[in-house]
Amino acid sequence: MKQVLLPFGSDNADVTPIAAAAQFAGRFDGQVTALFYPRLPDPVIVDPMSGGVVSYEGIDEEVAAQREQAEGQFLALKDGLEANLASRVAVDMQRLTNWRQIGEESRIFDITVVARANKSPHWQTLFEMALFEGGRPVMLVPEGWSKPFGDTVVIAWNRSTETARLIGQSLRALKAAKSVHIVELEGWYTAGPDGKALQNYLAGNDIEAKCHKSDAPSGPGAKMVEISRDLGADMMLKGAYTQSRLTQLIFGGATRQVLEQSDIPVIFAH
Repeated sequence: MKQVLLPFGSDNADVTPIAAAAQFAGRFDGQVTALFYPRLPDPVIVDPMSGGVVSYEGIDEEVAAQREQAEGQFLALKDGLEANLASRVAVDMQRLTNWRQIGEESRIFDITVVARANKSPHWQTLFEMALFEGGRPVMLVPEGWSKPFGDTVVIAWNRSTETARLIGQSLRALKAAKSVHIVELEGWYTAGPDGKALQNYLAGNDIEAKCHKSDAPSGPGAKMVEISRDLGADMMLKGAYTQSRLTQLIFGGATRQVLEQSDIPVIFAH
């Protein structure tokens, strides 16, 4: 995971998780590419018979204003980093012309890092664009996180293809950890190999892991967050949206609970 993408715009530049991204890249002697994205108005469909006209006059000025604001805020964060972390961050203010390109751009990075930030109304949209359109892991970082992490890792093992894919993409992060914990919850899994089988697989890749089982009366996501705290974990791996997004939006689900409640960085894949 040497190539880390860190997207930012004028809506979140001052809460961008630059420290977390740089620390994670540093574990693998990697590099962070921070890409500015402008937020443009969504396309408008106009009835050709109505005579209506949609004007995008002034868009260039708006993008320039967003770029100037975001650059100032982001560079202020970068200036606050230790020199060894700041040196890992390259900033590109020109590469993207629309924030919807983030999903496409993330395909050529090992991981994309996004912050869960209350003041940024679009963090979840940004997260889902990278997750569903990028095909690579996405790390969600709690707002304000600046501590080292990645030494104690919890794998939320539900036997799904999403989680299996994530583990395959994250072997290097697991090898770099000091302790790895496989957590299974009663009633929260699909058909597939159990935790012991995953433990054996990881052992074959020179990764020692411990297995844990628990029930989940408060929901699998909330329980996974609780167990991670109890184990002293500083990072979690979780497959995302084994159920559909619509189902989770209506009924809730493990991914949504972890997105909203986790107080440590979580790496997701779909």
